[in-house]
Amino acid sequence: MGVQSIQSFVTSTLFSFFCVQVLFITESHAQLGNSTVINISPTLANTAAAPTVDRSFIGYSLEHNAMPSFLNSQILNNLMNLWTSKTGGRPGIRIGGSGMDKTTYVPDFDEPVIWTTNPSSMYLVGPSYFTLIKDYFPSDTQITFGLNLVNSTGNWSNTVDFAVAADMNLPQADLFEIGNEPDLYVQGKQRPSGWVGKDYAAEWITVANKVKEALPSARFQPAVFAGSLEDGFDLSSLVKAGINTGSFNIPTYSIHFYPQSACSGNQNLNNLIDHNTLGGQLQKFNPEIAAAEAGGARFTLAESNTVSCSGFVDVSDTYASALWLVDYTLAAATRNIDRIYFHNGPTTPYTLFIPKGASGLTAGIRPMSFGVYFLAEALALPAQGSTTKFLVTPVSLPDSPPDIAVYGLYSNKVQKPNLDVIGTTARAYTTGVPSTRTIYITNKPETLTSVSTKMIIKSVSTSTKRSTSTRIVTVTKTTRVPKRTMVRATRTTTTKNRLGNGKTTTRTTKIVYWKTTTTTVPSVTRSRSTSRRTITSLSLSTLWTSQKVTITKVISRTKPLIATTYSVSTAPKVLSSTDTSATIKPQATDIGNFPLNDGVFLARAVVLNLSRYNTSDTSVLNCRSCNGPSPEGFGTLGERNSTTVSLTGFQPNHRLKLLRLTGPGLNAKSGINVSGLAFDEDTGAVTSAPQPGNISVDKTGKVVFDILASEAVLLVDENVV
Repeated sequence: MGVQSIQSFVTSTLFSFFCVQVLFITESHAQLGNSTVINISPTLANTAAAPTVDRSFIGYSLEHNAMPSFLNSQILNNLMNLWTSKTGGRPGIRIGGSGMDKTTYVPDFDEPVIWTTNPSSMYLVGPSYFTLIKDYFPSDTQITFGLNLVNSTGNWSNTVDFAVAADMNLPQADLFEIGNEPDLYVQGKQRPSGWVGKDYAAEWITVANKVKEALPSARFQPAVFAGSLEDGFDLSSLVKAGINTGSFNIPTYSIHFYPQSACSGNQNLNNLIDHNTLGGQLQKFNPEIAAAEAGGARFTLAESNTVSCSGFVDVSDTYASALWLVDYTLAAATRNIDRIYFHNGPTTPYTLFIPKGASGLTAGIRPMSFGVYFLAEALALPAQGSTTKFLVTPVSLPDSPPDIAVYGLYSNKVQKPNLDVIGTTARAYTTGVPSTRTIYITNKPETLTSVSTKMIIKSVSTSTKRSTSTRIVTVTKTTRVPKRTMVRATRTTTTKNRLGNGKTTTRTTKIVYWKTTTTTVPSVTRSRSTSRRTITSLSLSTLWTSQKVTITKVISRTKPLIATTYSVSTAPKVLSSTDTSATIKPQATDIGNFPLNDGVFLARAVVLNLSRYNTSDTSVLNCRSCNGPSPEGFGTLGERNSTTVSLTGFQPNHRLKLLRLTGPGLNAKSGINVSGLAFDEDTGAVTSAPQPGNISVDKTGKVVFDILASEAVLLVDENVV
C-alpha cells in the first residue's frame, strides 16, 4: 500500500530470509494427476453473461515521488508499447499511492519533485513535473492523477491548485483520485478516532465540488479504499452519502487489492497460487461491483500486487507471481472488473521491473512482466486494426481443484461454424491423412443435384451517431529551467604503506564515480482552452441473409466412367464443395457437441497447472534485478510432473497456436519465458521473439497437449476472427 519507510523495508527484507525458509519447508508436494479432461463450450449461449475484456485491462500504478526514476528509463515505455502492439489498447497509468497524500504543489519550484522534511515530511512538486510526464507518455495514455486529501490547509486550496495545474499542463490527465486509502486514515493518525465513511464522503464532496468549479469537465475515480469495507467505507454507503454519478462525472470507482501483506506477516509463496483461495478473495468484491454498476459506473482495482507494504522478497519477485498474475487478471475479468493497475516502486520487491540501478540493485525485468506478456498474447488482436473484442468466462471443473484454472475467451463476432451438415455441402475439410477414392458411374440415368448459397438483402437499417470534438488552442512560452543530471567522473588517489622491513610501497588507484551537474534546458508551458461541438451523422447498414438454391437435372451416361481421386496430407483448410453424393456424405456423428448454427465461437483458451513445483537449481534462484536469492535446498521432492490434457471446444480440424508461460520452478527468479521470449534487461525491448508451437484439433473438436506442474498454456485459434 504505497511507499514503505526505509526502516520498515529493511526490517521486512531481513524478516524474509527467516520466513521464506519456513515457507519452502512446509510446502505441499501435491501435483495435478497424469491426465485430465477439460470440456469448454464451443459457443456462448448467453453473451451478456460473459464480460468483455478491455484492451487496456492492465495498467501501471506509480507514486508521485517515483516518477523521475521510472521516466528516466525506457523500460516502462517499451513494455507499454509491446502491450499496445499486441492488443490495440494502451495500458493506463495511475499516479498515486500513499505519496499522493504527502504531495504539495509549488508553482515557482524549479525541481520536478523532491522530498523534504521541513516543516514536515512531504513531496514538493514543481511545474516541470508535468512536462516530464507529458513528454514520456504517448498522447493516448489515460492517466489517473492522485490528489492530496490529508492536507486540508486553506480548505484544500493546494489540492485544487494541483488539479488545475495537472489539467492545464498534462493533456493525458483523465481521472482524478482524491485521497489514498482513507479507510486507513484513523489508523495512520491522519484523522481522529471515530472518523468513518460518511465523514470521508463529506470531505470528498467538498473537494470534488471545488475541483469541478475550476474544471467543469473534470472526471473522478472515488473510494480508493484499502479494502476493509468496514465503517461505511464501501461503495453502497458512498452512493447513499452523495458520491454518485448523478452529482459528479464518475466513470469508475476504485478499491485496492493485495492477496497477502508483509505488514501482517501472512506472506506465503504456495498460498499465492491457490486458485480457490484467489476465488474467495475476489468474491468479497461482488457487492462492490454491483454497487458501482447500479450507479452507472464500473469497478476497478486501481492499486494491486502480490503482497502489500512494498511486497515480500522470495514471493513477489518469483516465477509464482507471474502465474498468479495470469490467474488473477482473468478471474477478475470474468467478474466484470474494468481494469487492474499493478503498483510499482523503483526498488521494491513487488515491482514488475527495476527501471534504473539503485540501492544495490541493477536494472532488469522481473518475472511478473512475463505474466503480463502472456496475457497480452491471450488478448492479442486477430489482425492489425481488428475491431474484435474478447469475452471471457471461467471453465468449471469437477470438484473445483485448487491447482488448475481454465478460462475460455470468445470472439464477440458472430461467425459460421466450420463443418459439414448432412443435406448440404457448403463446406468440406481435408483430414490431413492421405487417401484414395474410386467412383464407378454407369450408363444408367442419373440425377445430379447441386446446392448453392447466395446472399440476399434482408433489411436496411439506419443509425444515428453523435460525436463531440474538442478544439485545443495552444499558447507557447519558453523559459530556461535548470536540470540536474548525473555524469561519470574519475579521480586518482595515491596510497603509501610502510612495510615491516622499513621499505615504503606506493599504490595508485583510479576511482570511477558519479557526480551531479546542472544544465539549463528549455521548458514549455502550455495553456489551453476548449470548446465543444456535437456532430450528428446518419449511417445505413445492410443486413444480409443466406438463401439456398437447388438445381436438379437428369443425365444418362453413354459408357461406364471410372474416376479416381486422391487427397494428400496437408494442413487442414476449408475447401468448397458442391457434391452431395453418398460417397462423401459428411459424418455428422463424429462432431460431438459442436454447434451446427452460426454463433460466437471459442477463440482462445488458457490452462494453468498450479501444482506446486520448486526448483533446487541455485543458478536460477536469483536475478540481476532481484533483492536477493531464494533460499537453497528446498526444491520439490521427486520429478516434475507432466499432465496430459484432453480439451474440447475448438472447431474441428483447425490448427492452433500454442504458447507456454514457463519457468524452472515457483521459487525461481530467472529463466522465465513465454515460448522463448526474452527482454533486454536495460531497456525492456524484446531481444528474442516467442516461438509458438502448433497443434491440430481432431474432427471431434478435441485437442491433446502436455502441461508441466507450475506452467500455463495458451491455445489460440487464429481462424476465429
